[in-house]
Amino acid sequence: MTRTLVFALLSATVHAELPSAAIRPVPRTILAVYDGRLHKDPRDTRIHRLLEMPLNHLGLVVRYCDRNAGLPPVASLRDVRGIVTWFQTDSMERPEEFLTWAESAIDAGKRFVAVGGLSAGKDLRGRVTPTSAVNHFLAKLGLRTENWTPVTYDQRVVYKDPAVMDFERPLPAVLPPFDRMRPIDPRVRSHLIVRRGTDASTDSHLVVTGPHGGWVADGYTHFASYRQDQSQWYVNPFEFLRLAFATDDVPKLDTTTLSGRRIYYSHIDGDGWRNMTEVPAYRREKSSSAEVILREAIEPFGDLPVTVGPIVGDIDPAWFGTHESLDLARRILSVPWVEAGSHTYSHPLDWESLCQASQGPGATANGRTWLEGVLEWLDPAKWTTLNRVIERYSRPEAAEGKAALRRGHSQLRSYNLYPFDLNQEIAGSIDFLNLLLPRGKRVELLQWSGTTMVPEEVLQAVHRARVRNINGGDTRFDAEFDSYAWVAPLGRQAGALRQVYSSDSNENTYTNLWNERYFGFRYLPATLLHTETPIRVKPFNLYFHMYSGEKEASLRAVIENLRYARSQELSPIAASRYSAIVDGFHEAGIVELGPRRWRIDDRGELDTVRFDHADGEAVDFAASRGVVGQRHFQGSLYVALDAAERAPVVALTAAGAVPPTVPPYLIESRWQISRLRAAAAGFEFEARGFGPGEMAWRVAPNAAYVVSVAGDGPRESLRVTATPPGVLEFTIRQSAIEPVSIRAVPAGRAQ
Repeated sequence: MTRTLVFALLSATVHAELPSAAIRPVPRTILAVYDGRLHKDPRDTRIHRLLEMPLNHLGLVVRYCDRNAGLPPVASLRDVRGIVTWFQTDSMERPEEFLTWAESAIDAGKRFVAVGGLSAGKDLRGRVTPTSAVNHFLAKLGLRTENWTPVTYDQRVVYKDPAVMDFERPLPAVLPPFDRMRPIDPRVRSHLIVRRGTDASTDSHLVVTGPHGGWVADGYTHFASYRQDQSQWYVNPFEFLRLAFATDDVPKLDTTTLSGRRIYYSHIDGDGWRNMTEVPAYRREKSSSAEVILREAIEPFGDLPVTVGPIVGDIDPAWFGTHESLDLARRILSVPWVEAGSHTYSHPLDWESLCQASQGPGATANGRTWLEGVLEWLDPAKWTTLNRVIERYSRPEAAEGKAALRRGHSQLRSYNLYPFDLNQEIAGSIDFLNLLLPRGKRVELLQWSGTTMVPEEVLQAVHRARVRNINGGDTRFDAEFDSYAWVAPLGRQAGALRQVYSSDSNENTYTNLWNERYFGFRYLPATLLHTETPIRVKPFNLYFHMYSGEKEASLRAVIENLRYARSQELSPIAASRYSAIVDGFHEAGIVELGPRRWRIDDRGELDTVRFDHADGEAVDFAASRGVVGQRHFQGSLYVALDAAERAPVVALTAAGAVPPTVPPYLIESRWQISRLRAAAAGFEFEARGFGPGEMAWRVAPNAAYVVSVAGDGPRESLRVTATPPGVLEFTIRQSAIEPVSIRAVPAGRAQ
């Protein structure tokens, strides 16, 4: 009987013996209740801007609910772990109704976290809410409010929990005014206590957590400058939210790591495709910025995949394209390590206003649809007639007013040659680009343009086109933006759908919107470092535009960042794969099968689950299924799941309880590993990835193996020996953009 069969039978037996009462879904949704009177879009709320990223890191999905649109029945919140509020006014419509609903939620087992006060002090007509009603709710959190303290000169801090307070910045010398709060439940844990003089009876507990949630007084979360261009946390949001929502028993579906390594992905938006470069080596050739990026930042870096999204208006001869720009698009998108994306057709700058003002699909002047025209001129036999095609498609410029412009742009689209058509922007740009691609490739990603504030109807168009989406967020964490407050969450909710944010900002924010300091993108590594240590909260994302090929300084900055990526321990993937991982994070379900044992369902392409504060824990491989490896890092245990297993089971045990006969497992790899199985006293698996196949496995100490590789390239074989601790390291040199099969056989048994 093979070792694989033994483990499968053990897993099936353990699963079959579990009583149904021991199997329960792990709720991981946080319902964010906000005030739509103040913020029309959840993206503008403090919950989204400041709290959602730490909640995502803790493995939690945030779903938004406008308090004014009606509160959901508590019975419908089966997947909800808790509720968070961060209101910015002192009033709301029907506050007592809200407090009653919140009490019912706590009674139903939902944790409630109130950040910055309750906003339930009075209704919109100024009628004061009875203190008894407020205290009746607060009693559920183990608290009681007694009075408002507007003058604080005689107040002093008598206790600060170092794990929660003074995270990025100490509290100001003159404390903000506060509601005096005191605990009435001994299980409540205080993290900040303020006292008037030396009288302990005046103590106010301003940051607390307890068995039913948490509370942070208004003004005690973070510092923000008057213009909101500086922010730093007083409270450690990771630790506070961990305690308030009791997330230690939640396996963290992780979007930063693959095969034990930090994820790397890169994408280029097509802006500046046709710009003539000023780079001295290419200026005499009158090369475009896109040509320079191809030759300097794409072709020399075959180990680092990149997704390129042209603006179709730059390459369509019916718009502003030329034979040269079109041919360059074909060349770039045919590079094996380049993934095809779309940066839309006309590069919308203000999606909200465009969608509100659009009057339906556009058509060509002679009544034929734009796609029929595209198909005609793309016939290679007719390339010599491109100029006549341009003339045929010439139409009056589209008239688009500016009265409805929002969020800072001076026009609605970069190219408004023809009327706006949402179908053309999404499906049309994708269909156009697909016609340029070599066999086996298709457009995989829609890269948002302009404000990136896309309404739900635009996301629906992307969903219908069967591609992923990305952009927005603009994460920075450097000397200019020195706080986790500037690190964006995974994406934003738009109706029933979600927009995926890029993980790092692009060179546009480093160059004052491409107006100065063209070398600024060289400061990206500061953000990459701060989002990796002391905790890994983001993957490595290199995101820029084609106009970086216009200036010598900007081109050097991109190349420096590419070289920096080569110096790091990374697992490179395509940008659409990262977007799919984020989708998997939001869609997955976790089922607890028993003590320290879980099944992961519907995770899509997400293949890492993380356990924090887990130095003393390890995977119990005998009780797990679909696990290829594990790695301890920063006090967390990262578990690599097998992409071929759709419902993996992860079981943990004490690190010292792992038997010495555990089968070989992956520690870390540049390539993704799947279909791991025992074979002839060794092991075999499939792998795919970019660049050299560096990997490390845990095997028996000093064991010698012959590793053979079979794929599209020539067969490769190498002999390697594990270290005394049992680490087997080797590197496969052949390409694995297409999957390869790898087999490791004990040296004495190799043929």
